[in-house]
Amino acid sequence: MSEISDLLARLEAADVPMSPAIRDAMLSVGVESFSDYDPTPFYHDRPLVFTETDEGGIKTISAPHMICTLLHHLELDEGDEVLLLGAKGGYLAALIGHIVGPDGGVTVVDPNRQVIDHVRTHLRDFESEATFHTRKMRQINHTPPNLPSPLNRVLVTGSLTELPPWVETRVADGGFIIAPLGGRISQRLIKREKQGDLFDTDLGGVLFGPVDICETEAEPTDSRELAGLFEDALEIGTELGVFDTDEADSLRALAAELRQLPENLPPVALVADVDDDPWSVDDEDPNDIFIHFDEVAEELSEHPLFDLLADASEWLTPLWPTMMALLETKMQHPGAPDATFEDFGFGHHEDLIP
Repeated sequence: MSEISDLLARLEAADVPMSPAIRDAMLSVGVESFSDYDPTPFYHDRPLVFTETDEGGIKTISAPHMICTLLHHLELDEGDEVLLLGAKGGYLAALIGHIVGPDGGVTVVDPNRQVIDHVRTHLRDFESEATFHTRKMRQINHTPPNLPSPLNRVLVTGSLTELPPWVETRVADGGFIIAPLGGRISQRLIKREKQGDLFDTDLGGVLFGPVDICETEAEPTDSRELAGLFEDALEIGTELGVFDTDEADSLRALAAELRQLPENLPPVALVADVDDDPWSVDDEDPNDIFIHFDEVAEELSEHPLFDLLADASEWLTPLWPTMMALLETKMQHPGAPDATFEDFGFGHHEDLIP
């Protein structure tokens, strides 16, 4: 109990929103009941892994400061019916169930069978007066079966570029959806409220992993993934004014060309570097990705993706360190034992899923 009490005290000292109901739920629901991994990271205000796939995909329970922030923005009352798109191991559902009580309910939907089985098993062993339902969905854009209707609260716990249409149709008038919307590098936490029409409130910048655990598995690089990387760097760099007009236009044009490559091209396992292993990138030399294409195996050097990169290397290579710096993620851990709070402000939380 002292670990969670100390953590909550640090979060409150950092001005993380903490109502009595949230505090009571965090004290009553042990995160250890929803993950078999060492819970130490959680008590240091970091995400906690709850499951891994054989292919290397990882899903986590969010860092405590983000858990508190999401619960705060949900504005929960007893009797609320809440839909969670994305599992968070069942821990977030248990916290919500504690707050909404016996007259409320929580439905968890997720596109991955392994994740749903984990949540179902751990919620089954959790004593609560609230009603829990778990649903495996075919894919995010398809409506899950047997959802309660209407819903007054919907929380999306992983990043999406946009909300599936079925989500908005399930929300009652006066209800709302909270979702991290944007790209893989960063999102905005949006509250979409239904008052006849839909109205958005921007709750701040966040960083969530994808809803589907399969999207966290390592995959070969393809042209669209690389285009997304350039577009994310361009968006952030434009906001900060670090690219001049020619550089921004060149990045935009290259991303567009990458997206126009045929979808049936064979994926590329890795890109070229300057050391003796042409299949890896030296993390200490961010320029490696665009140097010495003549050292790549012949079949890869003829790949259209490499043709585009080779043609752009003269102007792109000098920009690469800047783009990597722009895309570097710096997490905040206001509840960590050694945390300092000077740079932590409400509405600017970051949540990195490893």
